[in-house]
Amino acid sequence: MLIRRIQQFVASERKWSLRYVPRETNWIADVLAKMALSSDEVLHMFEEPPMEINEILKEAFSSDNLIMNISM
Repeated sequence: MLIRRIQQFVASERKWSLRYVPRETNWIADVLAKMALSSDEVLHMFEEPPMEINEILKEAFSSDNLIMNISM
């Protein structure tokens, strides 16, 4: 039922593109998804990036991992 609803929604929109991105190359989305799953809040808007995201960005910029992951 859910998959059918998603297919109908995607078909009704003109500019949709779905693409698989491995978890390893999309660290920030993975961390945000895990944070959402462990939260009881329905919606959380950040004024600043969460500490976990800042740590990932610091590590990526200091070791050039971000550049490697973008070019994959």
